[in-house]
Amino acid sequence: MAISIDIIIPTYRLREDILLGLLSLDQPAGAQVQYYVVSDNPAAEISDNLRKAFSAPGVHFLQNEQNMGVSVTRNRGIAYSKGDWILFLDDDVIPSKDILHQYVDAIRKYPDEIGFIGQIHLPPPKRAFTKAVIAVGSMDIFGVAEAKDNFPWGATANIMFKRASVGDIRFSLDYPTTGGGEDVDFCLRVRERNGGRNFKCIPQASVVHPWWGNEAVIWKRPFYYGRGNSFLPARIPDFAYYDFLNTPETILLCLLVLPVLAICGLLSWWACLVFVLGVLIIEVIATSIQLIKRSRTLSPAVLGYGIGLRLAYELGMLKGVLERGSLSEIGRRFNFEARRVAIPFYHTNTRRIIKWTLFPLLAYLVYRLGS
Repeated sequence: MAISIDIIIPTYRLREDILLGLLSLDQPAGAQVQYYVVSDNPAAEISDNLRKAFSAPGVHFLQNEQNMGVSVTRNRGIAYSKGDWILFLDDDVIPSKDILHQYVDAIRKYPDEIGFIGQIHLPPPKRAFTKAVIAVGSMDIFGVAEAKDNFPWGATANIMFKRASVGDIRFSLDYPTTGGGEDVDFCLRVRERNGGRNFKCIPQASVVHPWWGNEAVIWKRPFYYGRGNSFLPARIPDFAYYDFLNTPETILLCLLVLPVLAICGLLSWWACLVFVLGVLIIEVIATSIQLIKRSRTLSPAVLGYGIGLRLAYELGMLKGVLERGSLSEIGRRFNFEARRVAIPFYHTNTRRIIKWTLFPLLAYLVYRLGS
């Protein structure tokens, strides 16, 4: 019996060099492959070569009438496609030529799996910013297929779902159109629909994901990820827990409480300023030590970018909470391994231990200055 695979490629850029490669993958015998290229850019110019490729047998091109965001775009691809298996590939990845062979082999070997997570390789970083991205760990999910045998979710840049497992589940429109969180949400709801079974990891089904902007310094990406991921604790409360406040949350609390203490004469304005500056210094110390452990580098540039990346992500989280007016979600976190956390503040690492060892010392210093 033939294996039917629909490859859904949401795209905004419509880059000819990438899309032509995606549309010319080697197809294994016994597989029926259909492509669904869904453009979320109604103003995009389509090259002659792409128009020709889009008119080829088995290729379907859809264009949104307006920019709707990645969730709507992926859902439209799901609605139009009919295959038994759905493979999502992003419009900026370069797949291995045998990627479909690897997925078909996996389907034949593990036909009862709910889906498969493929490997996403990032090129070796050459610049300080991208080295910091690796050190911070924000892209660890890209390599989960090589690190785990199975996992609760995977990046939609390269992941396959069994249509029967997906059923009527679609990407939620509650998340920001800028991205972040919607892929985790979708995978975990598919997982829940199938008795909590994880997705099988297939590291041989790999793609290369070039660095965004040719390793350019991009701060909005971690900010958007943080903003989108801030929706997860409320959307999937089973895996949510309360944790110590991060630095932006701590500073927000300081800005709300310290002026009141100063006005009431309980602390001097000088002591308030020292406390806020101390919080920032502690963040620099704790994050730097963690980054040194992860990256084994003393590069000031890498450490500086790493601190900035962490703060950008946490600021995005805080913005997501504040714009929803959900103050009770401040300090609420999400377990991305889909584990239930019964004890608040359960998670410890070097960064947290250093921060919450130094904070009491800072508080004592401020108390002595203000008294």
